Amino acid sequence: MNIPKLHIQSTQGKIGLHIQKPEQTIRQYKPEQSIQQPEAEMNVRQRLGKLTVDQTNAWHNLDLKSVFVRTEELSGIARNRWLEGIARVSNEGDELMRIENGGNPMAAQAERNAGYDFTFDPGGKPVYDLLDINYQPQEAQIDIQRSKPVIETIKRDPEHYYRSGSVDITMNQMPELQIDWKV
Repeated sequence: MNIPKLHIQSTQGKIGLHIQKPEQTIRQYKPEQSIQQPEAEMNVRQRLGKLTVDQTNAWHNLDLKSVFVRTEELSGIARNRWLEGIARVSNEGDELMRIENGGNPMAAQAERNAGYDFTFDPGGKPVYDLLDINYQPQEAQIDIQRSKPVIETIKRDPEHYYRSGSVDITMNQMPELQIDWKV
């Protein structure tokens, strides 16, 4: 006895895909920007400082003195010379009183009093050490008014392009199923 056989043959179906990819383009342009910084306004006011230079000691060092100083010094010198003169005249009177002791007191006194001793000393200190300099600065008044920057910006919108993609499906090979009975 022959047994019938079932014979099945199948062919798979094949699908074909044709894909067109989507395209997207985005362009972003840089914005335009302008920045300006106006100058700040600044006002500086300063009164003049006070400079004082006292040269009195320097002039005195060179023996250049005012009438008042000279008078005061000379009155002191004259008083000392007057006292010295009184002492000298008193001594000379004592010498003349003792004339009996011998000698020639009048001639000796005349010889001593004939010369005059005079010295001039202009001072030994350097003049720059004798200057009194004083400076009093005044405060500066500074007024600053700042200016804010001027910023202008022009924005640019992006350019956007989009093309959608597509998928086309085709059947490249149809599926098939064959069934046979073989006896």
